[in-house]
Amino acid sequence: MSAQKHLRREDLIGKVIDVHSHIGIAIREAAQVHFPYCSSAEDLAYRLKANGVDFCVAFPVSPDLFYDLPTLIETGELRPAARPISRVPYERENRLLLTDVYRFCPEHSHRFLPFISVDPGRLIAEQIAVLEELEEEFPIYGVKIHPLMCQSKALALLDVGAPLLEFFAARNWPLLFHASVDPTDPFSQAADILTIAERHPELRFCLAHCIGCHRESLERAAALPNVFVDTAALKIQVELFRGEWNSPDLLDLDYSDYIRVFQELVERYPTTMLWGSDAPYHSYITRRHQGFGVYREFRLKGTYEEEKAALDALSPAQRDQVNANAVRFLFGEGPTTG
Repeated sequence: MSAQKHLRREDLIGKVIDVHSHIGIAIREAAQVHFPYCSSAEDLAYRLKANGVDFCVAFPVSPDLFYDLPTLIETGELRPAARPISRVPYERENRLLLTDVYRFCPEHSHRFLPFISVDPGRLIAEQIAVLEELEEEFPIYGVKIHPLMCQSKALALLDVGAPLLEFFAARNWPLLFHASVDPTDPFSQAADILTIAERHPELRFCLAHCIGCHRESLERAAALPNVFVDTAALKIQVELFRGEWNSPDLLDLDYSDYIRVFQELVERYPTTMLWGSDAPYHSYITRRHQGFGVYREFRLKGTYEEEKAALDALSPAQRDQVNANAVRFLFGEGPTTG
């Protein structure tokens, strides 16, 4: 097994924990001159230090190196390459993340809880074999799944991807999902992810981006003891909620102020909410392929400081609760006070 030190539950109790951030490169974003396009462990460590954040969960940006890069760059479509650089989706990206944290930047590694990423519907046995190689070398704390990024439905985990869930449960790894209620994203539907969580109470789940502040999804998540919801990219998400994504299905909140939105979410769902920055995706300036020839334009700008301000504006008791929630998500039930 890995010789690197594992962080433990007691190391994180009472600390400030960012549960959602990224390390790596988005090749299409770089080639198309979109933003953001990369982040290193060193970049992220200095953001944490500057903002008084003790620890962060970090995971790869994309599965690009498994796919045909000219097609991906030109159209956003994912076609497996004839000679892929990665043997399976995320193989190189997972290794880059873990190597960056533990070998390139060991002076910062004490701040990180790396999550690996997987494709929920392709090459399942092959992905598991690669993960078994990685866990022999590095500490791994959980899993990030971005169904839209993979163009692979979350519900595949109840079918062809079921062995992945068995693999994660055996290691007590929590799962964090990109989650959406956007009808143009058929891959990451919150309702589907919540169905998976209902059927697998032995696993812990987090749905990202406040689940679009979708009333029904938040109520359903809050009713499940194994489900959490994070705030990743809260500032720009709230801009969308009061703009083009305004909907009667939104929770009745004050969307004029993203900081107040977090306060109200914690008031309503005190044991469910987690804080995450989505660094560096607290800004998003790109044209994203939603699948099946559908594209969506984003021109949104935020900062790590603005994301942290939402956490800082909570009352001390609320901050303690949110951080205790993060410890429960990462490690399961147990003492969350020193």
